[in-house]
Amino acid sequence: MRALRRVSCPRELIDRLVLCRWVIGSRRVLPLVLRHPACPRHFAFDTLPHLGWHDLLDVSRDARSAPAIRRQAERRLGERLVTLAVGERTALARLAPRSLIPLLLREGSLAAVRALLDNPQFTEPDAIRLLHVTRDPAAVSAVLRHPVWGQRHDVALATVRNRTTPLGVALGLLVTLRNDELAELGDAGDMNEKLRTAAAELARRRTQTE
Repeated sequence: MRALRRVSCPRELIDRLVLCRWVIGSRRVLPLVLRHPACPRHFAFDTLPHLGWHDLLDVSRDARSAPAIRRQAERRLGERLVTLAVGERTALARLAPRSLIPLLLREGSLAAVRALLDNPQFTEPDAIRLLHVTRDPAAVSAVLRHPVWGQRHDVALATVRNRTTPLGVALGLLVTLRNDELAELGDAGDMNEKLRTAAAELARRRTQTE
C-alpha cells in the first residue's frame, strides 16, 4: 500500500497485482490499484462494482486515475445514488464530481442541497437550475441565505420566479431587480397576483422618477 500511494509507483507492480485474485477482495488495495495511471481499463471496468461509494468517489476525483476509469467511476456513483442513505448522499453532495451535480439537484434532501451549495464544482447556473426544479421552501431559503449564491442577481430573480418562495421574501427581492425584469414579472400570468401587481407598480414608479 505504501508503494501504491507513491507517485513513483512502477507500472510493473500494477501489472503483477491485477493478476492476483486476492486484490479484488481487498478493500484497501483495490482502490489504490484503480487510481494508478497504469491500471488496465478492462480490469478497472470489471472491478469498479466491488468498490463502496466513497472509494468510487476517490477514484473519480484522483487526477492520477486514467480519464476513462474516472468517468466509469462517476457513472457507477450515479447508479449507486438511489441506494445511498440520506447521510451518505449528503456526504457525496459535498464532494461530488461535476457530472453528478444534475442528479443531486433532483435528489430532494435538504441536507444534501445544503452540502451541494458548498461543493467546489457547484456553479451559479446550478443554483438557478435548483431554484427552477425545487418545490421545497427550505431549499429556496438555503440558496438565498448562502454567502455566495445568495448575492447573485440572477439567483434573486430565479427565487422570485419560484412559486414556493414565501410571498414576503419575493416582495422584498423585487427592489433588486431591473425594470425590464419587473415589467416581465408584472405581465406573467402564472405568477402570484400580489407579486405581479407589486412588480408592475415598482416598475411604473421607477419610470416616473427617471
